[in-house]
Amino acid sequence: MAKKTETSQRSGICCYYFKSSFKFAGGVWLGGSNCPTDEEELIPLVEYYWKLGFNDPDIASHCLDHFERGQYGLSAKTIQRLRKKLDLKGTRQQAATSETIMPFFLEIRERFPTMGARAMVSLLRQDYGIKISENFLNKFFKEIEPDALRQRVAKKFKQKRFWSAGVMDMICFDQHDKWKRFGLWPHLGLNPYTGRILWLNIWWTNRNPKLVTSYYIIACRRVGGVPLISQSDAGSENYGIANCHTVIRQRLDPTLAGTLQHRWMGKDGLNVKPEAGWSYFRRWFTPAFENILDDGVHQGLYNVEKPLENLVFRWLAIPWLQREIDAWNKILPQGIPDLIAAKPHLYGTEDYKVIVSPELFDEMEQQWAPPDDPVFALTPPVFTQKVEAVYEALGRPEVTHRTFWTVYCAILDRIVLVDEDLTVPPPLEDTGSNQSRDLAEAGLVLSPRKRRRMN
Repeated sequence: MAKKTETSQRSGICCYYFKSSFKFAGGVWLGGSNCPTDEEELIPLVEYYWKLGFNDPDIASHCLDHFERGQYGLSAKTIQRLRKKLDLKGTRQQAATSETIMPFFLEIRERFPTMGARAMVSLLRQDYGIKISENFLNKFFKEIEPDALRQRVAKKFKQKRFWSAGVMDMICFDQHDKWKRFGLWPHLGLNPYTGRILWLNIWWTNRNPKLVTSYYIIACRRVGGVPLISQSDAGSENYGIANCHTVIRQRLDPTLAGTLQHRWMGKDGLNVKPEAGWSYFRRWFTPAFENILDDGVHQGLYNVEKPLENLVFRWLAIPWLQREIDAWNKILPQGIPDLIAAKPHLYGTEDYKVIVSPELFDEMEQQWAPPDDPVFALTPPVFTQKVEAVYEALGRPEVTHRTFWTVYCAILDRIVLVDEDLTVPPPLEDTGSNQSRDLAEAGLVLSPRKRRRMN
């Protein structure tokens, strides 16, 4: 990287000056105040933009956004040299063939049996460092799984129009109940303008206002502010975010006093963006993992109604599935949404984020999602101590899609063997409905439909 004006030298290393403000997108800091060495700063940026699929000139241009463009220059040749050092080969350099990608294809198909070419191109590039074209992979699919390819092509989303002013104009969120037979409850929040998923969490409930509000606070704290408005369906679990968001907006803008800064979407299907997100989740992520979980249920290994089995399953399945969801979320088309969020001016829009101080987030967390609430415990403390001791005694076996039920059975058998008279504490209860009623009695903002029901 060449500086266009004079640089300062320290021990023979060129120091670079960064913008004083920080922005964060996709795990990469945009701007900074440190003075790292040339390659120390460039290498993670080159890796990030290469994994998004950009060519060398585009990578150079995006990397310059992290520095003062008026002081520094960066050429495609420099990017090419760094890629060679990092062994980040282009499509032609890798010269992938059906034989070379087959092992990776089989491994991916175990976890994502319905994944299409576009998503797999992204996954191969991000997780395996393999860069191939979508056209090549589609030809590969025609040879290997022609019937599955025809089925994927035949499924198309129904188009609906959704209006959003720009980045962080709003946050939309929704719960998912298709895995309730396992005692698993996912929850999703996203920025509809960029399509960027802000959270996709799984827990033993998604109907507790404090838990759901914690998702919102963590996501907004991560970006340093809140949207202009929040949006959801009229479920009582959403009262926490509606109230918390409204209080924050009114605190920062007194002219909003007496207004509700949350939009309730009363009829099914009107909260379009989260519904589309769940459709994508159901189509691409759930098939393999749902089959794995169903296998254990059908074999009689797990009954959600039995407290001990419920707790062991919960303790083991939720962290494992959250890791899998996080990994899957990385291969979604998050790269461009990340860039839209970080560089809205390049896409003809603005960032409407309302800046919030860490102190105000702390206050809201204590009021609406106190960390010591029982809902944030994966299992009751007395059980957690026992199951962790058993897991340690088993040698802390790795939990994967191949080993989940084996590890589950080993823990379940060991707990019973170690303590035949074990008194199993009941699973923590979801008190969400009671908390919703408490909010109503406190006179805080509620869905009009729900307010009528409580009268």
